[in-house]
Amino acid sequence: MLKRNGYTKLGRKTSHRVSLVRNLVRSIFSSGSITTTTSKAKVLRGEVLSLLASVKRMEPQSALRLVKTYFADRKHVDMVLNYAKVENNGVQMVKVGFRPGDNSEKSKISLIGYEVEKKGKKLGAKSEDKKVKKETKVKAEPKIKAKASQNTGKVKAVTVKKERSRTRSGI
Repeated sequence: MLKRNGYTKLGRKTSHRVSLVRNLVRSIFSSGSITTTTSKAKVLRGEVLSLLASVKRMEPQSALRLVKTYFADRKHVDMVLNYAKVENNGVQMVKVGFRPGDNSEKSKISLIGYEVEKKGKKLGAKSEDKKVKKETKVKAEPKIKAKASQNTGKVKAVTVKKERSRTRSGI
């Protein structure tokens, strides 16, 4: 008889899986959004929603202790506690494509309404940055390999095309 698994194992031992999920939680709260495989994103979504719900219903001291198990610095702990108090908080997951190496499905997972300070960026310098980026943008040319024929000794240029990786089924 087929029975459902209690949780997603992600192909890892328990200790590795727990540390992976905690690292993903740290990453999403420090940057606001991350891109990862869809299976990891689904596990992360459940973990983040569970953490936010727990913080909402707990007393302040207990919530502080819980969040400190994930984050070491006080800045992130305060950010998570403040975000949990916001009414319209949640997690948004969008599928963005496939990874070129192994063709696994990628998803972008982000926190709704979560603001993060960007390091080293000034708020007033947006238009100047765009002008600089436009000037430095260069058209990408296809890669050319030099192929020497054995008979004539002449070098012939051949363009190399990039292909998406294929699965074992040959799609």
